[in-house]
Amino acid sequence: MPTICELQIELKKLGVKGYSGKKKAELEQMLNKAKNKEEPKKEEPKKVPKIKKLKVVEVDKPAPSKAPPLSNNSLESLYKKVKSLEKRLKDNVNPNEKKVTETTLEKYKVAFRYVRKEFMDKIKNMKKDELKKLYKKLLNELDKLKDEDEKTILAGQVAEINKLL
Repeated sequence: MPTICELQIELKKLGVKGYSGKKKAELEQMLNKAKNKEEPKKEEPKKVPKIKKLKVVEVDKPAPSKAPPLSNNSLESLYKKVKSLEKRLKDNVNPNEKKVTETTLEKYKVAFRYVRKEFMDKIKNMKKDELKKLYKKLLNELDKLKDEDEKTILAGQVAEINKLL
């Protein structure tokens, strides 16, 4: 003889509603009706979870030909902002804030690429003696710096100049 709890569980499995607060006899009647009325259920196709496509971030996207709005900032400050936005993006949970951060990050990346391209064009057009002066100046600055992000950028610039020498 099934208990009230067992009857309720069976009714729930059959998808019958309105069984709470009923007496045992009423639950048995509901169960009998549900079993007699029950038609063979069609098997639903298994839901396959959608796989999100990962965005492929191009490291060396071409720099824009026009100066983007943020290109008046230094390479170091743009680099710091990109790093902080990337960190915020990893830590974010809020979808709206994530979207805004992604948009802002892309703007800063475009500006960074533009400023970097400007620097590269500038040093390519320099004469050897000008390059050597700039190289020495940047090395002196590099020794004085304590901020790791600024050191990274300056070291990159020094390396690019070194390639040309």
